[in-house]
Amino acid sequence: MDEREQKISQEVAAQESSGGEGDKVEMDKAQVQAKVREKLLVLQQLQNESEALQRKIVELELVGTELEKTIESLEYFNSLDGSVEALMNLGGGVFAYVDVKDSKKMLVDVGAGVIVEKEVGEAIESLKKKKEKIEENVKKLGEVLEQIAAQAERIQAEIAELTRS
Repeated sequence: MDEREQKISQEVAAQESSGGEGDKVEMDKAQVQAKVREKLLVLQQLQNESEALQRKIVELELVGTELEKTIESLEYFNSLDGSVEALMNLGGGVFAYVDVKDSKKMLVDVGAGVIVEKEVGEAIESLKKKKEKIEENVKKLGEVLEQIAAQAERIQAEIAELTRS
Protein backbone atom coordinates (compact mmCIF):
# COMPACT_ATOMS: atom_id res chain seq x y z
CA MET A 1 0.00 0.00 0.00
CA ASP A 2 1.53 3.33 -0.99
CA GLU A 3 1.32 6.56 1.01
CA ARG A 4 -1.81 7.85 -0.74
CA GLU A 5 -3.69 4.62 -0.10
CA GLN A 6 -2.57 4.63 3.54
CA LYS A 7 -3.73 8.22 3.97
CA ILE A 8 -7.11 7.44 2.45
CA SER A 9 -7.46 4.36 4.66
CA GLN A 10 -6.60 6.46 7.72
CA GLU A 11 -9.23 9.05 6.76
CA VAL A 12 -11.83 6.31 6.35
CA ALA A 13 -10.88 4.81 9.73
CA ALA A 14 -11.10 8.24 11.37
CA GLN A 15 -14.54 8.82 9.88
CA GLU A 16 -15.69 5.39 11.06
CA SER A 17 -14.55 5.99 14.63
CA SER A 18 -16.06 9.46 14.90
CA GLY A 19 -19.75 8.47 14.75
CA GLY A 20 -22.20 6.32 16.68
CA GLU A 21 -24.97 4.03 15.47
CA GLY A 22 -27.10 7.00 14.36
CA ASP A 23 -24.36 8.02 11.93
CA LYS A 24 -24.27 4.61 10.18
CA VAL A 25 -25.74 5.99 6.93
CA GLU A 26 -23.32 8.92 6.94
CA MET A 27 -20.35 6.61 7.53
CA ASP A 28 -21.38 4.49 4.59
CA LYS A 29 -21.54 7.57 2.37
CA ALA A 30 -18.17 8.70 3.65
CA GLN A 31 -16.70 5.26 3.00
CA VAL A 32 -18.10 5.24 -0.51
CA GLN A 33 -16.69 8.69 -1.16
CA ALA A 34 -13.29 7.61 0.16
CA LYS A 35 -13.32 4.51 -2.03
CA VAL A 36 -14.32 6.58 -5.06
CA ARG A 37 -11.50 9.06 -4.37
CA GLU A 38 -9.05 6.18 -3.97
CA LYS A 39 -10.14 4.61 -7.26
CA LEU A 40 -9.97 7.98 -9.02
CA LEU A 41 -6.37 8.36 -7.86
CA VAL A 42 -5.53 4.90 -9.20
CA LEU A 43 -7.31 5.76 -12.45
CA GLN A 44 -5.27 8.96 -12.77
CA GLN A 45 -2.05 7.01 -12.17
CA LEU A 46 -3.04 4.50 -14.87
CA GLN A 47 -3.73 7.36 -17.26
CA ASN A 48 -0.27 8.81 -16.60
CA GLU A 49 1.34 5.41 -17.19
CA SER A 50 -0.67 4.99 -20.38
CA GLU A 51 0.46 8.37 -21.71
CA ALA A 52 4.10 7.57 -20.91
CA LEU A 53 3.82 4.24 -22.75
CA GLN A 54 2.22 5.94 -25.75
CA ARG A 55 5.11 8.42 -25.90
CA LYS A 56 7.63 5.58 -25.71
CA ILE A 57 5.85 3.73 -28.53
CA VAL A 58 5.97 6.84 -30.72
CA GLU A 59 9.69 7.28 -29.98
CA LEU A 60 10.41 3.66 -30.89
CA GLU A 61 8.36 3.92 -34.08
CA LEU A 62 10.37 7.00 -35.09
CA VAL A 63 13.62 5.09 -34.51
CA GLY A 64 12.20 2.22 -36.58
CA THR A 65 11.36 4.59 -39.42
CA GLU A 66 14.87 6.06 -39.29
CA LEU A 67 16.36 2.57 -39.41
CA GLU A 68 14.20 1.71 -42.42
CA LYS A 69 15.44 4.80 -44.28
CA THR A 70 19.03 3.89 -43.41
CA ILE A 71 18.52 0.35 -44.64
CA GLU A 72 17.16 1.70 -47.94
CA SER A 73 20.20 3.97 -48.30
CA LEU A 74 22.57 1.10 -47.56
CA GLU A 75 20.82 -1.10 -50.12
CA TYR A 76 21.37 1.69 -52.66
CA PHE A 77 25.08 1.82 -51.75
CA ASN A 78 25.23 -1.95 -52.06
CA SER A 79 23.96 -1.76 -55.63
CA LEU A 80 26.73 0.63 -56.69
CA ASP A 81 30.29 -0.05 -57.75
CA GLY A 82 33.30 2.15 -57.01
CA SER A 83 33.16 5.61 -55.54
CA VAL A 84 29.94 7.54 -55.05
CA GLU A 85 29.14 11.20 -54.56
CA ALA A 86 26.81 11.77 -51.61
CA LEU A 87 25.53 14.44 -49.26
CA MET A 88 26.76 14.36 -45.69
CA ASN A 89 24.69 15.97 -42.96
CA LEU A 90 26.96 18.25 -40.94
CA GLY A 91 24.15 19.20 -38.56
CA GLY A 92 22.10 22.34 -38.19
CA GLY A 93 20.58 21.83 -41.63
CA VAL A 94 23.99 22.06 -43.35
CA PHE A 95 25.09 19.42 -45.87
CA ALA A 96 28.33 18.85 -47.76
CA TYR A 97 29.06 16.98 -50.96
CA VAL A 98 31.46 14.11 -50.28
CA ASP A 99 33.04 11.37 -52.34
CA VAL A 100 32.56 7.95 -50.80
CA LYS A 101 35.61 6.08 -52.06
CA ASP A 102 34.55 2.63 -50.86
CA SER A 103 30.78 2.24 -50.94
CA LYS A 104 31.00 -1.42 -49.93
CA LYS A 105 32.21 -0.81 -46.37
CA MET A 106 30.48 1.18 -43.67
CA LEU A 107 31.22 2.14 -40.09
CA VAL A 108 28.45 0.86 -37.83
CA ASP A 109 27.76 1.79 -34.21
CA VAL A 110 27.27 -1.55 -32.46
CA GLY A 111 26.48 -0.02 -29.05
CA ALA A 112 28.30 1.52 -26.11
CA GLY A 113 29.98 3.96 -28.51
CA VAL A 114 31.84 1.14 -30.28
CA ILE A 115 32.08 1.58 -34.05
CA VAL A 116 32.97 -1.36 -36.27
CA GLU A 117 33.71 -1.51 -39.98
CA LYS A 118 31.30 -3.84 -41.76
CA GLU A 119 30.48 -4.81 -45.29
CA VAL A 120 27.29 -3.12 -46.49
CA GLY A 121 25.37 -6.41 -46.43
CA GLU A 122 26.42 -7.03 -42.82
CA ALA A 123 25.44 -3.49 -41.88
CA ILE A 124 22.01 -4.01 -43.46
CA GLU A 125 21.50 -7.24 -41.52
CA SER A 126 22.61 -5.57 -38.30
CA LEU A 127 20.10 -2.75 -38.80
CA LYS A 128 17.34 -5.18 -39.71
CA LYS A 129 17.93 -7.02 -36.42
CA LYS A 130 17.75 -3.71 -34.53
CA LYS A 131 14.52 -2.88 -36.32
CA GLU A 132 13.05 -6.29 -35.42
CA LYS A 133 13.91 -5.73 -31.75
CA ILE A 134 12.25 -2.33 -31.86
CA GLU A 135 9.14 -3.83 -33.44
CA GLU A 136 9.05 -6.51 -30.70
CA ASN A 137 9.34 -3.81 -28.03
CA VAL A 138 6.55 -1.78 -29.64
CA LYS A 139 4.36 -4.89 -29.65
CA LYS A 140 5.12 -5.62 -25.97
CA LEU A 141 4.42 -2.02 -24.99
CA GLY A 142 1.17 -2.17 -26.94
CA GLU A 143 0.15 -5.25 -24.97
CA VAL A 144 0.96 -3.52 -21.68
CA LEU A 145 -1.04 -0.52 -22.86
CA GLU A 146 -4.02 -2.79 -23.55
CA GLN A 147 -3.71 -4.28 -20.05
CA ILE A 148 -3.68 -0.81 -18.53
CA ALA A 149 -6.75 0.16 -20.57
CA ALA A 150 -8.58 -2.97 -19.39
CA GLN A 151 -7.64 -2.23 -15.78
CA ALA A 152 -8.84 1.37 -16.18
CA GLU A 153 -12.16 0.12 -17.58
CA ARG A 154 -12.60 -2.19 -14.58
CA ILE A 155 -11.92 0.67 -12.19
CA GLN A 156 -14.36 2.93 -14.03
CA ALA A 157 -17.01 0.20 -13.73
CA GLU A 158 -16.28 -0.10 -10.00
CA ILE A 159 -16.62 3.67 -9.59
CA ALA A 160 -19.93 3.60 -11.47
CA GLU A 161 -21.15 0.79 -9.21
CA LEU A 162 -20.11 2.64 -6.06
CA THR A 163 -21.81 5.86 -7.12
CA ARG A 164 -25.07 4.04 -7.97
CA SER A 165 -25.48 2.86 -4.39
